[in-house]
Amino acid sequence: MYKITVANDSEPIHFINTYSDEMKAWEAFFQFTDWGMADKYMTVNLYTPINKCYTKVFYRSGMVAVR
Repeated sequence: MYKITVANDSEPIHFINTYSDEMKAWEAFFQFTDWGMADKYMTVNLYTPINKCYTKVFYRSGMVAVR
């Protein structure tokens, strides 16, 4: 299973969704394009079945960090 989690600022995770299809998981991950309702930043994580994590952090300043 693939899992996407989203958290705003330093708050706990407020969105979790799981996917059995890898392509659908990646499509959902790439649909996140800005900080949403966060005051300072939003963190989006995509976890793969082998526990690899891909992260995007969107800052209100417009900066995006991808790991």
